[in-house]
Amino acid sequence: MTLSLDARHRAMLAAMGVRVWMPAATPPTAAAAPVAQSVLLKALPAGLADMDWPALQQAAASCQACGLCGTRQRSMFAFGNPLATPARTDWLIITDPPSAEEESAGELFLHAEGELLQGMLQALGLSRQAASAHAHVTLAPVLKCRVPETRNPLPEELQPCRSYLELQVKLLKPQVIVAMGRWAVQSVLSATSVEAAALPLGKLRSQVHRFADTPLVVTYHPKSLLHAPKDKAKAWDDLCLAHSLTRRP
Repeated sequence: MTLSLDARHRAMLAAMGVRVWMPAATPPTAAAAPVAQSVLLKALPAGLADMDWPALQQAAASCQACGLCGTRQRSMFAFGNPLATPARTDWLIITDPPSAEEESAGELFLHAEGELLQGMLQALGLSRQAASAHAHVTLAPVLKCRVPETRNPLPEELQPCRSYLELQVKLLKPQVIVAMGRWAVQSVLSATSVEAAALPLGKLRSQVHRFADTPLVVTYHPKSLLHAPKDKAKAWDDLCLAHSLTRRP
């Protein structure tokens, strides 16, 4: 039933302190608003496959291929060595989407998790520091933008960024890739096997997979190791497996 109030009725109710809600008129195009918003998203930039490192980094910074472009403060492209003009890197570590704190700091693996990762890398003669004399490690998040409100990333967000990852591998030519964390593993393995990507991370360890024609080893994210210290030995075994695939002693 529809209640119709004329101006006199509304004035009487207002005098009694009763607030009356009246629905606003719906614009003819309101129903199409969600569709119009999705149309504003753009495809990946043209010529992506032929870009050099600086151009690819700029393309990621201005990418509008998924809805995360509307909430990012900055693009989290890659960290470590190299930072600007890439040379060959020894290891490429692909990790889970950046947290709000990582986005704000412009760095991956902060605080205790960063110390844990650095300690394991140094034990293998590796370093995430660009100026280090150790073998080079480059870090790249599986998503270049933060996922808001700590929700899980969506397939339509992971897929465009996987294209950037493939091109980063092409330019960096790492000897080995290490995927750290559930979402990193799921995204890179989805490129070759949807069935494998759906398996728990623990069932994918101790194997050599491939991503972008490069050997790939999966392991736990350092943050999860801080919550489950018993898995540190497993993660160390995973890094040793990755190390065995490189040409360094």
